Amino acid sequence: MISKKQIWSESCLRKRRQRQAILLLLLLILCGVLLTMLFIREPGAAHYSKGAICLDAGHGAEYTGAVYEGRQEKDDTLRIAKEVRNVLERQGQKVLMTRDGDDNIGLKERTDLANRYRASVFVSLHRNSGSGKGVEIWVEHTQPEPDTTLANNILTELEKAGIQENRGVKFGYRENHSNADYSVNRESEMPSCLVELGFMQNEVDNQFFDDHLHDYAVAIARGIMKTFGIPFDESKI
Repeated sequence: MISKKQIWSESCLRKRRQRQAILLLLLLILCGVLLTMLFIREPGAAHYSKGAICLDAGHGAEYTGAVYEGRQEKDDTLRIAKEVRNVLERQGQKVLMTRDGDDNIGLKERTDLANRYRASVFVSLHRNSGSGKGVEIWVEHTQPEPDTTLANNILTELEKAGIQENRGVKFGYRENHSNADYSVNRESEMPSCLVELGFMQNEVDNQFFDDHLHDYAVAIARGIMKTFGIPFDESKI
């Protein structure tokens, strides 16, 4: 015959196990919430990864950039950024995007994102405006390294891919502002450059851009990896 003491003891044991199960469930829920907070996507951030290559698709949303006959710079920059990301990821590289859609991301937000996640390099992708032709790349007016080498490597690879004209690596911010810099170059805490992939108002540059989009992406990825001594696997392009 089971005594009252045994019944009471078993009841206490069941209650203790129930409390332990509830505490374990609450702990698992808390862990899930913390992990979600840790890896949640910030506005414009396609990936979170320290040491990643940061790709910045210029402009976005109402800030269209250069416009020509319905063609908008913001669309072209996002196209090439996504293509470069695809190439880099096939090479096993981690990529951080400042925007992954038609988002309005401020200039400071872009560099803050790269700085906060300690990206290894920052490459801002743009199309030029005006009546010129060809491709040019901008770095800080102080001509830092490895920024200048990064720009030269990317430009060399783009020329191999096919561009109308190599306009060279330029320093600062436009020709008449020798001591100023583009914000993305000035505020980024890692090697950086701003790539101008042809002129929007130039039909030949636009044709080159459309016809060689993947080739340009491979060239940019190859230039980045070459700068930091990372072997490029030609079988994964």
